[in-house]
Amino acid sequence: MSTGTIKPDVAFVRDVLAQGGDDLKKCYQCATCAVVCPVSPDDKPFPRKEMIWAQWGAKDKLLSDPDLWLCYQCNDCSVQCPRGARPGDVMGALRKVAIAAYSVPSFLGRMVQNPSWFMVLITVPVLLLGFLLTLGSGAEHVWGWSEFANPSTEKGGYVFHNFVPHLLIYAVFVPTSILAVAAFAMGGLGMWNRMKEAFPGSGAAAEGGLVDVIRDVLAHRHFDTCGDSKWRTWAHFGFLFGFGFLALTTAATIVLMYGFNLPPPLPFSPNHFFDGLLWKIIGNVGAVILIAGCVLTILKRTSDGVDTLKSSFSDWALLLVILVIALTGMGAQLLRLWSSSAGSVGLAQVAYVTYFIHLVFVFYLILYAPYCKLAHLVYRTIALIYGRRIGRLQKEEAA
Repeated sequence: MSTGTIKPDVAFVRDVLAQGGDDLKKCYQCATCAVVCPVSPDDKPFPRKEMIWAQWGAKDKLLSDPDLWLCYQCNDCSVQCPRGARPGDVMGALRKVAIAAYSVPSFLGRMVQNPSWFMVLITVPVLLLGFLLTLGSGAEHVWGWSEFANPSTEKGGYVFHNFVPHLLIYAVFVPTSILAVAAFAMGGLGMWNRMKEAFPGSGAAAEGGLVDVIRDVLAHRHFDTCGDSKWRTWAHFGFLFGFGFLALTTAATIVLMYGFNLPPPLPFSPNHFFDGLLWKIIGNVGAVILIAGCVLTILKRTSDGVDTLKSSFSDWALLLVILVIALTGMGAQLLRLWSSSAGSVGLAQVAYVTYFIHLVFVFYLILYAPYCKLAHLVYRTIALIYGRRIGRLQKEEAA
């Protein structure tokens, strides 16, 4: 009989404990968690095996495990656990550690999840944008901090592109977005290759393809199979469709700017419904939905109960960033309208500062998206696709 030796990765175990899995060592392998989980597959069910591997420090097994991402953290397993080991929170912690491990470059994955680095990371866009805005003083058309010192009016009011020109936004955010997409692609490819090595020859017949998986993700179908998860379903809908509406408004604004020669700010007038008011409504509805998603998540994460999810620094940091983006976006718009109607230079400067903060946090979210919980959108999708290939979803599909 062959025997094998497992060499625990102690640093990996410490990372799991630090990211919210500190009850891991209470587990005594009764398998209650795997039995009560409504989405766990019949073949090699989770989260029992993940709890074993986490206790052993079996890092390679966990990083190549698609089941890690098939858990929706409804916390039914934590509620029913007789030892209070909270497997749902351990699975969440394992996903955070996995994101850091998949990250390219890897040091950014560790930094984004470390509270000691938050102020450093947020300072990067502050310094970058702050410096670029100093370049407007010597320009033929004054902008940046020179515009801030003496706000000018256009189209009857103050407008943000006099402060931060569109070309400057493109020059900063287009390369940043490209870097984020590249980081996602490299991290996703690394995850896919790990799973291929762990499940050789598993890529033959898939139970559904990418379109089916994307449909399931957009509809949040698997959330409804968990226990009391309605609040999480609606909160996730808030994030998904809030960002979707804001992206739609941004795309429409660009089309109107360069396709129809209609420079922003888009008019609020009902006479300009399709080239202004409609997109203003969609954008503001998106911001409200996004704020609602944040509020629902915060209320649930601060509630007192055994089913309450544990929140690490990275969870709260992402919520803070998203909330600030939504609030400053709406706030900058309202302040601009107010200052324009009142003709107040002081209000215009407050609007400019609010807009600057908005851009700083948008930059932060885009650049660091591959290293925070937003990475779930990519890694869970990959795991769902691969889970179909290796038959991990038969219990879900039969439900």
